[in-house]
Amino acid sequence: MLALLFTAVLLPLGANTAMTVLLNTWASRTRTAAQDWLTGTPGAMVTSVEAQSRTLYVHVCSPADLPPIEELLGGLEGRIPDGIPIVEDATRGQQIRAGKVGG
Repeated sequence: MLALLFTAVLLPLGANTAMTVLLNTWASRTRTAAQDWLTGTPGAMVTSVEAQSRTLYVHVCSPADLPPIEELLGGLEGRIPDGIPIVEDATRGQQIRAGKVGG
């Protein structure tokens, strides 16, 4: 009975851990590919990559237009499995140096 209880707890826990590691690996590879994708865009940067369910969200901040998204998808081929949805969330903005507090 005790072995059955341990199996009932450890099996889902192990599966959840494996999925978390897999999603973090895909997110890391996606971040690297997105940074490579933005190398030709001055001032552009990847702010974060999130994995929600099986979808990867790439958050990008850029003062100018971004390269075609097809280049990012091409850079991801072979790095993550085919069929994983990618969502790009782009923010256009600029950094303003406002000064120092109290000075």
